[in-house]
Amino acid sequence: MSQIRIANKQDETHIRALAKEAHASISKEFDLDGGDADLKNIEWTYFGHDGVFLVLEVDGQIAGYAGAAKLSDDAIEIKRLYVKPDCGPSLEGLLDMLVDFARKMDYSLLECAQTAAQFAPADMLSGKKFENSGGRLILNV
Repeated sequence: MSQIRIANKQDETHIRALAKEAHASISKEFDLDGGDADLKNIEWTYFGHDGVFLVLEVDGQIAGYAGAAKLSDDAIEIKRLYVKPDCGPSLEGLLDMLVDFARKMDYSLLECAQTAAQFAPADMLSGKKFENSGGRLILNV
């Protein structure tokens, strides 16, 4: 049984462990004091900045996550997007929920950071109408 739900403080340890696993899968170092510092305090980084952080739970275990934070009054950025390889189809569900969140919060642009895009199939992003604009992946919502 799987579900997508809003992350909470108790999920942070599991999310960081999964992020470390994701980074290892692409031979990238996980750095909680550098580029991955947003995962130190998910509630403050995402919810505290007009964003959202979701987790995919499969049989009671976190198997994926997606996070977006405000860039400006008009734009929100997907900073995190990953699911374990055996849960691939759920990635689209997480992405759909981020797009829906952006619309409901009246953002006009949804940007997908390169760090998040490297875990999402390019055809899935283009299928959702993300367009490359000066090296940035942008969706008009």
